[in-house]
Amino acid sequence: KQRRHAKPSAPQPPKHHTPVPMGVCASKTSTADTLIGGRVVGTTPPPFGVTWADRLIDAPIGTVVCFDNGSKKKSMMSLALEGDAKKLRENVGAKLLDNILPRIGIIWNELGVVKPVTHGNASALDAIDLECISQVSGSDSIYVATSSNGKMHVFKLYYTQPSCLDWGFLYAEHISQGQLPSPPGAGEVEATCCFMNDRSELMMIWTGRGGQELKESWTRQAPFDYISGSVDESKIEIGRMANVTGNLKWRTASSMQVHVNGPVVEFWFTSVYDGTESDGKTLDATSDQTAPQNKAAFKTVLAKTTFGLGPSYTDIIAQYEGIKVEAILLLKDTGDNKVKAVLLGSDDEIMGSLLGVQPLQEAKVAGMGNFGLNAGTPRFVNLAENSMYETFVPKSKFGTSGFAPAGSFASAIINGGRV
Repeated sequence: KQRRHAKPSAPQPPKHHTPVPMGVCASKTSTADTLIGGRVVGTTPPPFGVTWADRLIDAPIGTVVCFDNGSKKKSMMSLALEGDAKKLRENVGAKLLDNILPRIGIIWNELGVVKPVTHGNASALDAIDLECISQVSGSDSIYVATSSNGKMHVFKLYYTQPSCLDWGFLYAEHISQGQLPSPPGAGEVEATCCFMNDRSELMMIWTGRGGQELKESWTRQAPFDYISGSVDESKIEIGRMANVTGNLKWRTASSMQVHVNGPVVEFWFTSVYDGTESDGKTLDATSDQTAPQNKAAFKTVLAKTTFGLGPSYTDIIAQYEGIKVEAILLLKDTGDNKVKAVLLGSDDEIMGSLLGVQPLQEAKVAGMGNFGLNAGTPRFVNLAENSMYETFVPKSKFGTSGFAPAGSFASAIINGGRV
């Protein structure tokens, strides 16, 4: 493993968040006894294929990315104690490869090149199977990444400016670890989102994958304290999430983002079809995401459920072929705070990962007024391939699983600093 540099000098300690009392009335973002993904309105748009771009000028530099790397195999010590020499030999390569595989990185140019974060003592840098990441505080550059087993890793990102003695580097400082509680017998945690509700209370929502003949998945929401890395289990809200496609071979949720804009609350998410798992389909490893065989194997829908405009409703915003979108980031207008585009990140197994921007325009939805969205043609760059040339990490190991906005650490990079 690369030697991790010493912590940058004189970091400012993170500010503790003080929760706001819940009171009698529920928050507008409450998901207690609530169904996300219900009452689909409008028509489902035809699917987009992958349209390539030379670069993505709308992709925010400094966006934080997480990857689902990390071997789930048993440790060397465990296998040695079990006396299983064959498995011990098989695991050596996987465990050694773990040391160089990215868990956290940042997007640092319009080609989608990701610079992995390799320095620091944050537990996220050694985590297994990170599924999602959220920004806790932009001004303090604090983030929380969550593994599929529900373990939360809270850390702070720094960037040291280049100098005549140092090329500059990204550093992740550990803050805390915690565990998300899941329903008894539930599968892995697939999507989480940390957000500020309408009462300025820091919240965490999390859900399972669904799929495998399941009509819906579960949701949980609770106040989140990043200092201790824990949710308030006495205030957990229990809800449900529908499979918007109606096809039980699709995963109910693969990513989630929450957008609070005045009285309106939107839950954005993707649902994914992985034909290699559900139907035994194979990928064309000699081609990319545009190949017919791969378009048949991987599919995605982007959807949002809206609350606060009368009865809740769900729009299927876009469909995609050839990619599994497992990371989204809402790109909002600085004036009216409306979502103007969505950053898309795919995890396409041996084909790697694409970075895309989905442009949006307001449109009418039958019976709902001007509250719908039309999706323009998305453009993509090859995140995995472009990053491989810069880092020498195999493109199959850049499976994007989560996005979070750039924090204050990124200002030096955006203003011309080298990473």
